[in-house]
Amino acid sequence: MAHITRPQHRPPRDMHCPMLQVSDGCTHGKCRFCDIYTGIPFRPSPMSEIVEDIDEIARTATALTKRIYLTGGNPFALPNERLVEIFDAVEERIPTVNSYGGFCRIMDIARKTDAELAGLAARGVNDLAFGAESGWDEVLTFMEKGQTAADLIEQSARLHEAGIDFTFFYLAGLAGAGKGEQNAIISAEVFSKAAPRTILIVTLTPAATWPLAEDIAAGRWEPATEVEAACEIRTFIEHLDCPSRIVCSHDSDVIRFDGLLPGDKENMLALMDHRIPKINERAARMMREMIHKATF
Repeated sequence: MAHITRPQHRPPRDMHCPMLQVSDGCTHGKCRFCDIYTGIPFRPSPMSEIVEDIDEIARTATALTKRIYLTGGNPFALPNERLVEIFDAVEERIPTVNSYGGFCRIMDIARKTDAELAGLAARGVNDLAFGAESGWDEVLTFMEKGQTAADLIEQSARLHEAGIDFTFFYLAGLAGAGKGEQNAIISAEVFSKAAPRTILIVTLTPAATWPLAEDIAAGRWEPATEVEAACEIRTFIEHLDCPSRIVCSHDSDVIRFDGLLPGDKENMLALMDHRIPKINERAARMMREMIHKATF
């Protein structure tokens, strides 16, 4: 794609649908565990570039091209008027498209009215991906996430009311060493109230280029062990009480599985109980260091 300016990330469901960059940068850009948009101000992509990319997608589109994944740090921060203009341009050139997804900040939702959310739902916006990361305010504040547990619960209710399904990311290990169990229990309560359709579990792998590296060097934050992170995931799943699909299959996850709540909960817990004692701490850490160029 001509105007994809940097590596983009997508949830598993959207790995095979076309990406369309409609913005660059992140409206927040302060999270201590991210460096993707460091120093890059949020800006809408010029409509001329967007149309060029739509035309490129249209050249290989088929009758099965029904969903477009909008990219940029948080493209749904764009005003509804610009989003509708983009949807119109897409559907004029690719009439089969009737669904749109993308990463979104929970505060992007807070800034839209109920009518605007309903309007997005009517245009096919669905299964938005949110970096919820944790439901513990202490952790969210330290990591400068720019959202609270109350924000997650309140805006999730508005999404449900509008008819927009959504996915939450849970970032195991975000609380640091010795705090995983508490983070899991508190977060499970918040996520259960939010009731996302899907919860994607990723294990935090600190990188040398993150602001968090400064906290590690200064002793303000210590990464969890591999076993502790796995136990945190188990506790998180044990305390969840909402009908969601759990996907724990990222390459940072030492134990990988997926299943549906509530029906598969006992099987997921049994799997973790079987595998956690078998974790080789050194080998698991080396794997994540190799894959993610991590700093510990």
